[in-house]
Amino acid sequence: MKQAVFETSAGRLTLSVFSENTVRVRLSNANEETLFERYGIFTKPDADAGEYAPGGVRAGELSVSYADGMICLETPRTKRTISLDNSDIAAKKAYFDEKLNGLRPERKQIVGDETNDESIYADFEKSPKCFTLNTCGEKFYGLGESNTDRLVLNGKTYLQRVIYTKSEVVIPYIMTKEGYAVSLNTTFWHGVDVTCADENAVTWYLPDGDIDFFIYAGVSLKALLERFTYVTGRCMVLPKWAYGLMFIEQFNADQFEVMRDAATFREKRIPCDSISLEPGWMEKRYDFSTEKKWNIQRFYICDWMRKTEEEFTAHQPRERLFSTALKRYGFNLLLWLCCRYDFTANQENRAGSKTDFGFEPWFRHLKDFVCDGAAGFKMDPCKVIDSADEKRVYANGRTEAEMHSLQTTLYGKEMYEGYSEYTHLRPMHHLSGGYTSIQKYSACTTGDSGGRFKTLVWILNCGLSGVSNITCDMDIFAKHTIHYCFFTAWCELDSWSGYSHPWWAGDENEKVFTFYDRLRYHLLPYIYSAALHTHLTGTPIVRAMPMEFDEERLENATCEYMFGDMYLVGSFSDSIYLPAGETWIDAWTDSVAEGGVELPVNVPEDRGGPLYIRNGAIIPTQAEKLYTDCKDDERLFLEIYPVRDCDTEYTLYEDDGRTQKYLSGEIARTRIRLTRKEGMITLNIGARTGSFGGMNDKRTYTVTALMPEKPLSVCVDGEECGFTYENRRITFDAGTGRQAIIRF
Repeated sequence: MKQAVFETSAGRLTLSVFSENTVRVRLSNANEETLFERYGIFTKPDADAGEYAPGGVRAGELSVSYADGMICLETPRTKRTISLDNSDIAAKKAYFDEKLNGLRPERKQIVGDETNDESIYADFEKSPKCFTLNTCGEKFYGLGESNTDRLVLNGKTYLQRVIYTKSEVVIPYIMTKEGYAVSLNTTFWHGVDVTCADENAVTWYLPDGDIDFFIYAGVSLKALLERFTYVTGRCMVLPKWAYGLMFIEQFNADQFEVMRDAATFREKRIPCDSISLEPGWMEKRYDFSTEKKWNIQRFYICDWMRKTEEEFTAHQPRERLFSTALKRYGFNLLLWLCCRYDFTANQENRAGSKTDFGFEPWFRHLKDFVCDGAAGFKMDPCKVIDSADEKRVYANGRTEAEMHSLQTTLYGKEMYEGYSEYTHLRPMHHLSGGYTSIQKYSACTTGDSGGRFKTLVWILNCGLSGVSNITCDMDIFAKHTIHYCFFTAWCELDSWSGYSHPWWAGDENEKVFTFYDRLRYHLLPYIYSAALHTHLTGTPIVRAMPMEFDEERLENATCEYMFGDMYLVGSFSDSIYLPAGETWIDAWTDSVAEGGVELPVNVPEDRGGPLYIRNGAIIPTQAEKLYTDCKDDERLFLEIYPVRDCDTEYTLYEDDGRTQKYLSGEIARTRIRLTRKEGMITLNIGARTGSFGGMNDKRTYTVTALMPEKPLSVCVDGEECGFTYENRRITFDAGTGRQAIIRF
């Protein structure tokens, strides 16, 4: 590893090349491994990356040097300095304590929890310190859920501490279109002032721990996210069925109500892949222990009925359990968990410690419920993140101030490792919380916040911070939130308090919900491909507009976003701006508009908001399905939109949809190119490269193209092909053909 070491009055400063375009800066005499390193969360540094440079190191396009108390970062586009001066730390401490209430949140009661735990306070500012980035007018993005009303971070001071319903997913990472980003490498809760105290400075305040951060360089926000998630971990790919609909039952549901609801989904042909039970499934309400049992008055699963671990391993399901009956009809079962556990004991043991901490790994007791048919868990982290005993010492010897936020990531890691090691499958666990690297282990939600406007802003900001698999609780009684929620990475309908079922929401809302649900399942190949692309690149499924476009009026856009490469979604506004330089097709009316204009929202009565498709779009879809079987479809349906001249390339990513083998590269890719010019449309479909278990030997295609004019002819691989033309769409069977030419 290339390192430049300097002795300063504040301690030993080390500049280390971590990987391409990434340098780590650490001011520490001890240089002990961080918890991210000890617990195997961060990627290990590239030993051969980078080179030495005058006064420091160089990693690709990023040079970092040190002189006279200043770090200098330089890229081909930007040169900035970072001050390590702490001579005014007392004033900085007073400023942040005043702005951020002593780095503490207000206490909030957890919905549905009648206990009354009080926070216990202590002095956690043991060794305060700060560092300051000197800026020059650039705008910053990131910090996870820290903002609820905007994307641009500038002009505010942020408490970087996981807080129930307020900032549940906190990611200490900022980036700018000036071509650089910074992430703080700490687990202590802390503060960051983004050009509020000084319009030309970003200051980080740490109550304890080392000054330790990463600097990244990249030509775009996407490139910066790629580097950040390379270090902290790529976003996991959920099982394919998890990108369908999850229905969360009302609190007091029993197995008979669950089965009736499952039957109703199928009878009404409303697609659904999973049903999740609330805390009422447990014998003891809100059971935090590792001795929880089924409430057999509601769910009749007695000890004598349960599968043994040997039976589970041999995949021998018990036929007479309600969970097995659900599975026979395509429903995966999820269970709510309540938790106030110390995950550091198991992580210490995994890291090589021989200490017997006196309690079992958290996931161990959940194996019984996996044997009972649970395919995943809803991980309620409220007791981990809502109240704080600041005098607490964890099994690893660390304090609450250091472990509070990281506990959410460790919770996800514990569940991810436990489930995947036990089943050899991908987990579908989700929680309303998270810290650095949570994207590597778990899906997330915006918690008990419904589907209101702020949840969309949270999701956009999380995407700008490397977290893609995040959604919100859908409000089925508002068409605009049904619309937006079905265009998130994964989607859930929560009927916790009852009667949020589609068939109890009124005829109109049921119709709207059913339409969007069926549309999502139609688009599942497109959505799942985007999920695999996220894992490979760090680019989220739901993309804030500044990630895709460089227009000033979109730099803080909170009411529209891109859903993958091809869809533009709007919500919570009576107008929508179409980005310039593109042609856009209204998905509801097929009308075509040139970008660079703001249009009033005018959608049909049975729609919830605007949806536009990029000219030249290539969208893989599937035949009607009521649930996801994860099988490789022999036939795929391609929808293309060559309404104007275009030259578009798209890569379809696929895998087995269930196992962890995608991590070792078992992913198939199909490159597709669409061009239109001079009276001819050409569609080139490449052969699938790569492979995965269960992949078909051949793939056939049905193609549908939106065309204002009726075509003259269609040829596939040089031979005439029959087609239909109806409602401005041409449809033809391309079979296993590699090239289709449409003349008009």
